[in-house]
Amino acid sequence: MSTLLQDIRFAIRMLWHVPAFTVAAVATLALGIGATTAIFSAANAALLRPLAYPNSEDLRTVRTMFTDGNVTSGLVAPVELNRLNDKTLPIERAAVSRKFDVTLLLPDNRPRAAIAYGVSEGFFELFGLPNTLGRGFAAEHWERQSPNVVVISQRLWREVFNSDPAIVGKAVRLAEGGPTIVGVANRDLDVPQGTDLWFNLRFDPESVAHSFDGYLRVRPGTSPEQLRATFESVAQRLGRDYPGPETNRAFIVVPFVDAMVGDLKPTLVIVLAATGLLLLLACVNVTNLLLARGAGRVREMAARAALGASRGRLVRQLLTESLVLAGAGAIAGLLLAFFGMRALLTYGVSKLPRLEAVSFDTSVFLFILLTLMASALVVGLAPAFQLARSGLETLLNESGRSVRGSRNTHRTLRVLIIGEIAVAITLVAGSGWVVKSFANLQAIDPGFDSRGRLVVDLTLPFSRFKGPAEVNTWVRTLFGNIARIEGVTAVGSSSGFPTRPDNDPTPLVHVEGVTTPPVVSRGRTVSPGFFDAMGIRVLQGRGFTDDDRATGAPVALVNESFARRYMVGMDPTRGQISFGFPTVLPQTKRNVVGVVGDVRYASLQGEAEPAFYLVQDQSPVLRMSVAVSTSLADPRAAVDAVRAEINKADPLLAFDVVPVETLIASTLSRQKLGMTLMLVFGAMAVTLAAIGIYGVIAYASAERSREFATRMALGASSSNVFWLLAGQARVLALVGGVLGLAAAYAAGRLASSWLYEVRASDPVILAGAFAVVVTVTVVATLIPARRVSRTDPAHALRAD
Repeated sequence: MSTLLQDIRFAIRMLWHVPAFTVAAVATLALGIGATTAIFSAANAALLRPLAYPNSEDLRTVRTMFTDGNVTSGLVAPVELNRLNDKTLPIERAAVSRKFDVTLLLPDNRPRAAIAYGVSEGFFELFGLPNTLGRGFAAEHWERQSPNVVVISQRLWREVFNSDPAIVGKAVRLAEGGPTIVGVANRDLDVPQGTDLWFNLRFDPESVAHSFDGYLRVRPGTSPEQLRATFESVAQRLGRDYPGPETNRAFIVVPFVDAMVGDLKPTLVIVLAATGLLLLLACVNVTNLLLARGAGRVREMAARAALGASRGRLVRQLLTESLVLAGAGAIAGLLLAFFGMRALLTYGVSKLPRLEAVSFDTSVFLFILLTLMASALVVGLAPAFQLARSGLETLLNESGRSVRGSRNTHRTLRVLIIGEIAVAITLVAGSGWVVKSFANLQAIDPGFDSRGRLVVDLTLPFSRFKGPAEVNTWVRTLFGNIARIEGVTAVGSSSGFPTRPDNDPTPLVHVEGVTTPPVVSRGRTVSPGFFDAMGIRVLQGRGFTDDDRATGAPVALVNESFARRYMVGMDPTRGQISFGFPTVLPQTKRNVVGVVGDVRYASLQGEAEPAFYLVQDQSPVLRMSVAVSTSLADPRAAVDAVRAEINKADPLLAFDVVPVETLIASTLSRQKLGMTLMLVFGAMAVTLAAIGIYGVIAYASAERSREFATRMALGASSSNVFWLLAGQARVLALVGGVLGLAAAYAAGRLASSWLYEVRASDPVILAGAFAVVVTVTVVATLIPARRVSRTDPAHALRAD
C-alpha cells in the first residue's frame, strides 16, 4: 500500500512539472468521460432504473391489432380483460383504464383542466403501491348502482388541497359532478402519466368496444414463450366466440418500462454509443500524448533502470501516471456531466418520459468508476507495452533509443492515428444519419398546414345542455364570434386532432354496392369549417357546409385512403356508407358527398388510415379540438382574443390555446434531442481528431528534424520534404478513411432500423463524413509539415 501511495505521489509530482501536457490530457479525458457520464445518467434514469412498483419486471402493457391489416384503435375491450383475468392463466391480474377530460373547480371557482381515468377493479392492486391516505376503492364501489368515487393523485392533493390530511370523505368539485374522495394515491403512482384522479368505472364485461388501455402483471417465472402461447390461445378462443370484432385480432404485450419510454429508447441507445466512441477517441488522444512524451523520457527511464528499477517497476509507474490522469479527468468529467445534464434539462429533456428527475445515483457513480479504470488501462497500456518491449540494454544505449525505440513508437502512433480517423468518420456519419432522419421527418407532408394556426381542446359538460340542438347552437355561436376576431380566417372543430392520442372510434363500415364483409375505418366528427381551418384539401365533390344540419340529409366524407382501398372502381361521391359496432346499423346510412386528403393523425411517421367524417350538427360531440386559422405572422397574437371569446361563452371551461406549430414540434422532441447531441459529439470528434493528429505529426516531425536537415543539406528541397510528410499523411488518411467507412456502414446498419428512411449505404453521408475527416486530417498534417520544410538545415544540425 505504501509503495502504491509512493507511486501516486511521484506521478502527481511528475505531472505537476509538465502543466501544458497535464492540462491537455485531463481536459481531453474530461470531455470524453463527462459526455459519456451525462448520457449514461439519462439512459440510467429512463431505461435502467427500476420502476417504483413491486416486482416491476412483471408488469406489461396490452394492446391489440388485426393480423390482416385492418384498422383498429389498438385498445382493449372489456371482454378481453375478462378473459385475461382467468385464474388458470399465468397472469396474476389484468386491468384497464379509459381517459376522460374533466374540469376541476378551484375554491375561488376558477376552472382547471384535469385528467381523469376510469379504471377497472383491481387497477391499484395490480401496481401494488399503498395509498398515501384512505383505503381507495372497495368491493361495494364496483356494484352496478354504486356512485362514482375518486382517488386523487398526490400532486393534486398537494397543489389544490394543500395536503389536507382530512381530505378523505370530502367531495371534489368537478363541472361534471362532485364525487367523494376515497383515497390519495401513492406519490410514485403515475399511471397513465399525468393522471389527476381515478374513478371507479363499471362496464359490461362482455362488451367488445375497444376503448381501454390495458395492463397486466404476469406470474413470476413465466417465460416469454409461455406468455406468447397464452395470448395466442386467448385470441383464438375470442375469435371463435365473437366473430367479427375479435376475428384475426392479436395481442401486443410490451414490458411496462418500454411502453413508458417509447421511441426515446433508440435515441438514447444511439447517443450513448456515440459517447462511447467519443470517449475512445479521447483515450486515443491521451495515449498519443503519453507515447510522444514517453519517447522523450527514455533517459529518465534509463537512469532509473541503472539505479536498480526493474522493468515491471517502471511499467507500474507509467500505469500509475495514467491512473492519476484518468482520475483527474473523471473528477472534471463528473462536474462537466453535472452541468451538462442541467443544460439538457433546461433544453426540455425533463418533459420526456422518466427524465423528469435525472439523478447521479449509485449506478452513475459505479459507471464513472468503471469508466475511470477502463480509461486508465486504455491510456496507459500502450506506453507501458512500449516500455516492456524495450530491454535494459536498449534503455541504457542512447543510439538504441533513437533508432529502435523511435521506430516502435512511431509505428504505434501511426496505428492510433488510423484509429482516430476511423472513429471520427463513424461519429460524423452517425451525426449525418440522425440529421437526415430528422430532416426526413420534418419534410413529411402531414396533410394539413400548421403555419398560422391555433388549437384549443374543449370538453363541454353534458349537464349544461338539454340536448344535441343546444350543443350545436352553442358551438355555432362560439365559432362565429371567434371568426370575427381580427386576423382570423377560419374556425372549425374535430373530435380528434393530428399528432394527439387518437381516440376516435374504429367502427365496422359497409360500403353500399360492395359485397365484401364490412371493413374497419376511423370515424371522425368535424364541423363544416374544420378542413379550411387546417388547410386540408377537398379532392373530389364538396366539403361540409353550414347547410348540413341535423334536419338535412345525412352526409359523410371519406379520405383518400378510404376511397382508394374500399371504393375501387366507383365514384366515391356517389357512394353510400353505413357503420356501427359490433354490427353495422342500417339507420346510420349516409351519402358520401366528397373526398378529402389524407391526414397523418397518429404520428408523422405512420401512414394515414382509412377514415370517414361525419358533420358536427348531425353527430354532436362534447369533446372537440377547435382549430383557428389566422393570417397573422405570429398566431399567438390572437391567443388573448380567442381566450376571451371562450371565457365569455362559458367562464367555467378549462382550456389552453396552443400554436399548432408548437404542437407538431413537440412530437419531434426526441428526434431533435438526438440530432442536437449527435451534432455536438460529431463536432467534438472532429476537433479531438484534428488536435490529436496535429500533435502526433508535430512530434514525429520534430523527432525527425535531423533527418530532414540532412536530406536538405544533401540537396533535397523544401518542397521535397513537405511532400514526403504529406505523402505519409495521405497514406494514413486513406487507410483510416477506408476503415472508418467500413465501421460507419456497420454502425449504420444497426441504427437504420431506428431512424426514419435512412440507409447505411447512403453515398452522400458516407462521402461527406469521409471528406470532412480526411480534410481535417490533411490540414492537421500539412501545418507541421510546412513548418518543418521551412526549417534552416544548418540551424537544425547545429542544434542537434
